[in-house]
Amino acid sequence: MAGRRILIVDDYPELVRMLTLQLTAEGYDVTTASTGNEGLAHIRDGFSGVVLLDVKLPDIGGLDVFEEIKRLAPDLPVIFVTGHAALDLAVEATRRGGFDFIAKGSDLTKRLNVAVKNAFDRLAMTEQLNSLRTQLSDQGHFSEFLTVSPRMKQILRTLESVVNSGVTVLIEGESGTGKEVISRAIHAAGNRKNGPFIAVNCAGIPEPLLESEMFGYEKGAFTGANSRRAGKFEAAHGGTLFLDEVGELPKALQAKLLRVLQDHTFQRVGGTETISVDVRVVSATNRDLRTEAQEGNFREDLFYRLSVFPVRLLPLRERPEDVPMLAQHFLRRFVREEGKSLVGFSQSALRMLSSHPFPGNVRELENLVRHAVIVAHGSEISAEDVKFTLGSHRSSFSRPDPAGAVLPKVDPASPLEQRLQAMFPDIDSLLPMQEVQAAYLQLAIDVSEGNVSKAARALGVGRATLYRRLKDDAPPDDGGL
Repeated sequence: MAGRRILIVDDYPELVRMLTLQLTAEGYDVTTASTGNEGLAHIRDGFSGVVLLDVKLPDIGGLDVFEEIKRLAPDLPVIFVTGHAALDLAVEATRRGGFDFIAKGSDLTKRLNVAVKNAFDRLAMTEQLNSLRTQLSDQGHFSEFLTVSPRMKQILRTLESVVNSGVTVLIEGESGTGKEVISRAIHAAGNRKNGPFIAVNCAGIPEPLLESEMFGYEKGAFTGANSRRAGKFEAAHGGTLFLDEVGELPKALQAKLLRVLQDHTFQRVGGTETISVDVRVVSATNRDLRTEAQEGNFREDLFYRLSVFPVRLLPLRERPEDVPMLAQHFLRRFVREEGKSLVGFSQSALRMLSSHPFPGNVRELENLVRHAVIVAHGSEISAEDVKFTLGSHRSSFSRPDPAGAVLPKVDPASPLEQRLQAMFPDIDSLLPMQEVQAAYLQLAIDVSEGNVSKAARALGVGRATLYRRLKDDAPPDDGGL
């Protein structure tokens, strides 16, 4: 960290003397400047620490000095010191990214130590994040997958060995862990990078259409087939075919996929021509395919064909050291999109985020940061902002009642009306339909242990319908980015 150095830029000698005495007594190393140009000279000479900046200076406006500091050393926290007559300028300065402002007067000495301590905490966090980003440079072809976890880095180093190989890769991991990000990196790093990358969501296409989507069809093969159409395998010729949620493939299509992996040939739906393709297959699943194969839910021979090189991505709860860097990464993106001037997270906010289990992994973290950016009003996201956001995103079905009492256990054999009455006894407990539906669908998947087909059968809907409804209530999987 940048020691405990403070640069005071102010042209009022008595105030500078008072601030210097107080800060020196607290163990800080204080440097002073009486003009904007003199202060900027210290910055150009490599000053690193916290800056106390007067809004009104004799040579350059404080805001202009601040903009130049941001250009020269964007990570330096700047605390504005201002008279009451210039409070509007101080507010504008914090809107532009200033760390804090303190009004001159009786409260200055009371607020000074707290403001400076918070600024140094911010500087320490920024330097830590910069160090983490520097560590990403040793991730080779997988630098887009943001991680500083030693275990995750070892997994990425292992994947480096297969980027130029033609073997099938099976990427296992929970939803939101970055499986597609990894698959795209494998393609982009290998000798097929100039070929196409074609992604297929095996759970997002209705079962009757999957075969024709994968292998194409001939004119007249079925009602509506007015012309020949190439499938995903043909489209991926010379490149990579990514089969997402491959565990959701129906048994009949599993057999045809196995033949393609064995012979590299297939026939379009309704056709007799044998088509040869040069395609590398990378697949992904959030299910335990080995167990599924042992239980007869997935072809065992196909499992072994797909998993020549298996890899399991760690859920975020197993790599909490990645949370601060990922949170800051998402913050920078959403600050631009929302037009906010937030500069980071408080230390307590990051601690709260890092202790969260993140059942939705990186996707959930991304969503939480977006929400926190929207609700935050200060120059940084506070612990209160994170607490509010976590509360807003917690499943309605897991919330206690307002008094904190445990809800009574509902007999699953009782009529639906009675069960609903127990959960929503009055008008104040009612929730928006979209929120109830989203939580109910997710609950069905959770109690089905991630088996979407099983959840869909229990709900009496098609698998594709369940995925479509879930997708309507969730942001796209941004994986590790």
